[in-house]
Amino acid sequence: MTNAADPLLRRDFLLAAAGLLSGQSLKPLVISVNLLFDEAAHSGKGLRPEEIALFQRYQEKARREFATSGILFDVRMPEGAFLRQQGYTVIPEKFLTLKAINLLVTESLGYDIDKDRTGGCSTGPRPRRRDFAPDPFYKIFLGLKDANDKALPHEYAHHFTLDTRRQPTVLKNSWADLRNDYWLWRQRHGVPIPQFRACADSEWVKPTPSEAAAL
Repeated sequence: MTNAADPLLRRDFLLAAAGLLSGQSLKPLVISVNLLFDEAAHSGKGLRPEEIALFQRYQEKARREFATSGILFDVRMPEGAFLRQQGYTVIPEKFLTLKAINLLVTESLGYDIDKDRTGGCSTGPRPRRRDFAPDPFYKIFLGLKDANDKALPHEYAHHFTLDTRRQPTVLKNSWADLRNDYWLWRQRHGVPIPQFRACADSEWVKPTPSEAAAL
């Protein structure tokens, strides 16, 4: 499984889109992604090679599309991550990081995460609630059985437009879905979307190499 994921672990592979930005005035935003392949999938056998390849196609599509708006990806993957489903869905905290979007890829998502069977869900930090501890992490859940090739860009967009910083409601979520899908459609047709760059001050946006040298 690790060998199949190697292309996603090479920074040069994911930062190569910087070349697409030459001649544009957009300053690159580099998004840190903590990629978690669910090793509990398929009764503990982990994701199959064809599922990993499918995810790679989805991530590559997201990379190409968001490069239009000056957004690049730096993807890292820890070993051993898994998804626990015991009435509700939990990613063990030891696999999560605050300074990245934590992207969990699995075979299929539980109904507590994906009741509409879209194959995707994005969440941001949540305060303590009566029955739940506070959750400081930004997450995307991707269930390959139900997802299509638009699901991953759609979930990234919720983070990039800061939807996941706000208190969600059914009406707000529906409007955000329609708005983001329209912007994604325009981006796929070559139009940079400045609204996707609203995340520039987020903790999971890394400095560019020139900025890092100046720190």
